Amino acid sequence: MNLVQVAEAKILRGDIIETLYTYYGTDIRIAVLKSALRAKGFVEDKEIQKAVYYLGGEGKRYIHVEINRDNWMDSLIWLTPAGVNLAEGDIEDKGVEINE
Repeated sequence: MNLVQVAEAKILRGDIIETLYTYYGTDIRIAVLKSALRAKGFVEDKEIQKAVYYLGGEGKRYIHVEINRDNWMDSLIWLTPAGVNLAEGDIEDKGVEINE
């Protein structure tokens, strides 16, 4: 990845955290998340999937996803308490760019 791609990945991860924070307390489908992210620009499914794996991965657990094996876009996603801490600035992750 070049520096521009790295920066874009960090921004996308932050956008996902911020979007899920607005829906906090509600499980949403990844398709709804994608629609909400469109307001910030077009994002490919593959890029969303990479960001979701980063944010929900070992040692992070900022989000939780209930995978729908038949249709990934119908999977449910929500912010965990650690994700709320990240969104509110109580913790930081160098791989996530949160707009203040």
